[in-house]
Amino acid sequence: MRALVWIGAIIAGVIVVTGVVAAVGSSDNTGETVRASGWADDVCGATGAWQGQLQGIRNELRDSNFAARQSDGGSGDSVEQTISVREAVDRAIRATQDTLHEGLKRAGIPDANQGSKASAILLTWADHTEENLRVAKAVLKEKPHSPAEAFANLGPPVAALATSALEGRAAYRRVAALDPALDDALTGSRNCRELMDSAP
Repeated sequence: MRALVWIGAIIAGVIVVTGVVAAVGSSDNTGETVRASGWADDVCGATGAWQGQLQGIRNELRDSNFAARQSDGGSGDSVEQTISVREAVDRAIRATQDTLHEGLKRAGIPDANQGSKASAILLTWADHTEENLRVAKAVLKEKPHSPAEAFANLGPPVAALATSALEGRAAYRRVAALDPALDDALTGSRNCRELMDSAP
């Protein structure tokens, strides 16, 4: 059962932001052109809020495992843990839809030469993250017959989050490289600085 704690530590390590829980902007600028500085605040705020949700899910998964470790070691233990992981993946998918994708969309399009492309890059990253998590969820539907199989099923969610972390950082770098105005907006945003400073 210690393996689940180890997996939780990996999940925490690949999260792009571990301490930022920024509020997603309340205004809906979907499809509208907005100031690059405001857009940067909003997209980094949405990303930070999403990462904060993932951190909360990871903490609950860890706490759930501590309780499971005190069980009597019966045959249901691995199944119970797999259900916890399934629930965690479901919640991560919902967070990706409702916080990350929705927040990026509502941020609008930055007023820059390639503003539409910048928005599309981040939305594509969010879509790919959700797709990878859904693939991981499909694997978790397989009923494990042993603790070893249950732990093996944890691989896809961990891989999905690791991929998301790498792609997220790459997506923000690509956006910054599109236009000096976008680079200035991202580096000048407090939300973005906190996001990048907390990245592994």
